[in-house]
Amino acid sequence: MKFKSARFSNKKKEVSIVYTSGKKAAVHYGSLGITDPIKQIGVDEETSDRSLKIEFVNGKTDYMPYDQPLFLIRDPEYMLRDHIENIVARINEEIDSKKISKKYLARQLKTSDNQVHRLLNPCIVNKNLTQLYKLGWLLGLEFEVSVKAA
Repeated sequence: MKFKSARFSNKKKEVSIVYTSGKKAAVHYGSLGITDPIKQIGVDEETSDRSLKIEFVNGKTDYMPYDQPLFLIRDPEYMLRDHIENIVARINEEIDSKKISKKYLARQLKTSDNQVHRLLNPCIVNKNLTQLYKLGWLLGLEFEVSVKAA
């Protein structure tokens, strides 16, 4: 995900962000830890548009990574991707600690080696959750799903 543009309002104490995907987010200064008025905000090209450069009236400069606003507003797509990445990371840890081959896991799941590699690649977020749960079960992991008030 990359930033497309950002605006700020010192009056509202709010940063408004637009991502290249079209997704929009508005975050209050307090959520970002901003106490000083902003002078200028813009997409930082040095980070390939993955952060915002914030210049304050007092001369200080700070940067905001692309995922911080999504986390703060609890964007559902971002939160799902984060949960899946955590599940994949835990499964990969267990595979490494138990020294289980991916070929063995593919045979147990009755699928291809490529599918197991895809399932275990944290960069690919479109996953078959049933196969992830089966992988976890094969490794002795148990998943819990909980829902709580925000």
